[in-house]
Amino acid sequence: MIRFKNNILKLVLAGALIGGMSLTTQAQETTAPAATTAATEVSTAELNKFADAFKEVQVENQTAQQEMMGIIKDKGLDIQRFNEIQKSTMDPNSKLEVTDEEMKMHAAIVGELEKMQPELETKMEAIIEDSGLTLDRYKAVAMALQNDKGLQQKFQSILMKKQTEG
Repeated sequence: MIRFKNNILKLVLAGALIGGMSLTTQAQETTAPAATTAATEVSTAELNKFADAFKEVQVENQTAQQEMMGIIKDKGLDIQRFNEIQKSTMDPNSKLEVTDEEMKMHAAIVGELEKMQPELETKMEAIIEDSGLTLDRYKAVAMALQNDKGLQQKFQSILMKKQTEG
């Protein structure tokens, strides 16, 4: 439940680039690590496949974020207030004052968001696999990108090229 709440918080708070990676982080937390801290070799072809998947995951993530924000608003909480309450539930030292009504709304929202999670995970996995990568390889490439500045630059270059190509 806590891992799920962390992932929802990441989705709601994340920007476009970070949002796309949050699902990678979630996948890393929920399965055995596919990559070690050792350098992972990533071919240009794999990086292109990763970029294709990343772009689609990013779009799907933005759609999910919008849907989640709609749920939060529909249940009667402001996005910022939901995030404050969410953070306070993760921090046992938090001194945030929350009314019983806000806690009920928060719990209802989290319940709705939890219902979305399996479908969202399935969509993301399908996007990754449709790009020609396994989920484990996608995670390994994502880890390599986090740790290798040169690979990050190559990835950014590929993304920019794909954007100009349409």
